[in-house]
Amino acid sequence: MPKHLSSALSVVLCAVLAATALVVTRPAAAETGGFDFTRAQVVAVGLRVPWGMAFLPDGSALVSERDTAILARVRPGTSPVPVTTVPNVYHGGEGGLLGIALSPTFAQDQYVYAYISSASDNRVVRFRLSAPHIQQVIIAGIPRGQTRNGGRIAFGPDGMLYVATGDVGYPPHAQSTSLGGKILRITRDGAVPANNPFAGSPVYSYGHSNVQGLAWDEAGRLYATEFGQNLLDEINFIRPGHNYGWPACEGPCSSPSFTNPLVTWSAAEASPSGLAYANNTLFAAALAGKRLWTVPVSGGAMVGAPVAELQEQPGRLRTVALGPDGWLWVTTSNRDGRGTVRPGDDLIIRIPPAGPSGPSPSPSGPGVSPSTSPSPSPDGPSPCLSPSPSPSPSPSPSPSPSPSPSPSPSPSPSPSPSPSPSPSPSASPSPSASPSPSPSPSPSPSPSPSPSPSASPSPSPSPSPDGPSPSPCPSPTPSPSPSPSPSPSPSPSPSPSPSPSPSPSPSPSPCLSPMPSPSPSPSVSPSASPSPSPSPSPSPCPSPSPSPSPSASPSPSPSPSTGTRSCEATIRFFLQWTTASWGELTVRNTGTLPITSWTVSFKVPNGLTYLQLGGYHLPGATVTVTQSGLLPPGNSVTVSFPVGWAGGNVATPSPITCTAR
Repeated sequence: MPKHLSSALSVVLCAVLAATALVVTRPAAAETGGFDFTRAQVVAVGLRVPWGMAFLPDGSALVSERDTAILARVRPGTSPVPVTTVPNVYHGGEGGLLGIALSPTFAQDQYVYAYISSASDNRVVRFRLSAPHIQQVIIAGIPRGQTRNGGRIAFGPDGMLYVATGDVGYPPHAQSTSLGGKILRITRDGAVPANNPFAGSPVYSYGHSNVQGLAWDEAGRLYATEFGQNLLDEINFIRPGHNYGWPACEGPCSSPSFTNPLVTWSAAEASPSGLAYANNTLFAAALAGKRLWTVPVSGGAMVGAPVAELQEQPGRLRTVALGPDGWLWVTTSNRDGRGTVRPGDDLIIRIPPAGPSGPSPSPSGPGVSPSTSPSPSPDGPSPCLSPSPSPSPSPSPSPSPSPSPSPSPSPSPSPSPSPSPSPSPSASPSPSASPSPSPSPSPSPSPSPSPSPSASPSPSPSPSPDGPSPSPCPSPTPSPSPSPSPSPSPSPSPSPSPSPSPSPSPSPSPCLSPMPSPSPSPSVSPSASPSPSPSPSPSPCPSPSPSPSPSASPSPSPSPSTGTRSCEATIRFFLQWTTASWGELTVRNTGTLPITSWTVSFKVPNGLTYLQLGGYHLPGATVTVTQSGLLPPGNSVTVSFPVGWAGGNVATPSPITCTAR
């Protein structure tokens, strides 16, 4: 944030908090879902499209910015502190740096997982905050587009990573073997769990249009928010192997082959993104609806009428999460190109548990003591804000229990009702002449409208500054690894020791290597990046060497002088009467070096009436398409395209050539 805005921070916060206060129209004692919305606080201002949120061991929030690819750390009442910028992120439309999650064993391995848009696909990668350039691909080949990219990721109570994807504006993805329009379930290394509903497939549920919120209740039941196309938005109770009906249905379906939503709203009322659960209530952040929906649930069913909170005044709401402090944290998304930008946007708002008024509990995690939160203004506390959290010998416990972190039994795959509303279409796999490793099968929910028994190649899975108190982010023991250890991060600027009196900024955790903030301004500069010291010294919290992972692909690094660049292409068609037919082109890197572009050429086979890929082509025409993007060895990327089919057999496209560069 420009320096002159720092002096106006208290004014901005006053305006924002006053606007938030206008939301409340009920008596002060009213509560919804165990939270007191009359005491909502502004936690941070000046963010740019905050999308994902995860909580670090010290209780602060790690927040992703979609458009800048910055990860920032947020503590109540202080300016967001940029921690790092995630490389290999290509922002465009609704793509960019989306959902984030911390490893269940973050204290030991320090892995951050992120759903990112690359040049050619959406994918999940993991890295350490001290070395974000060293990325391991966990799953790739998720379709990307200008809109409807999904993007939420979360570790479930079973320890598995759940990935919410969208149809990217091509509805047939939801019922095909594409990874779009699905909820995926994989291990933390990207492998397919043995108890997934479809053997060898990461697909957990399908028939979704655009899922952006995931939450579990105490019994391990999974709920998800879902954008509709034009009519109805949904919250669904997710069961393994079930088909949720898109694109045959938007909202409730009359067919027993599909699973109906718990609740629906019009797009103007909802467009739900983030989702959280607490106190037998789901909390859904609504973008177009500009409100936080609260939905009482029990046993996978809605048990009361939804109630809207935070209506209109904060604007578009993107993410909601239950913090370790027992408060609800909510982000706005007014700078995403679809909202009205207001003073201080984008914001993070915090809502306390219902109960006696008093000082806010200081968020703290294992092994750290509550510390005083500094005033957001160098001139003292803002008269409009509640006092910053103060250390207390015995902070009062939150009356609202957090969802149980103990592992719950993994939902056993239940047999899906026969989801096939149409005849099984035919598929024609046609690999190019270049040999390739045997790919693992892509999802082909059976029986599903996905027609092909043969699957396309799936991608490789990829603070005590003074004294003896331990670091809140313990250094993990380095694991043996064939790859070199990352260079030590530049030491962060010294920070003053925490004391009961407010200080200009909190002492950053040495493990996070935050980028120094030039002033106590509340905004995150979109161009912020780590500022290296003139002579870097070893980090006080050394980064461990990346653990070996046979299924993960390393991030791009300087290529060795020797190696090969080659690729293979596979084309198959999905031909059906009830919905539009389409084709899929899968390109796999079969060389030993990363490739940055590839050209595929083939002829449109007889039996199709047209093929639309890089133009409109009739049978017999030669199609040549060039794509760009970083594709590591062994990885693949799949693109879909419309085709016309009037019935009958379709010949195999041949020959198919793939040239890598």
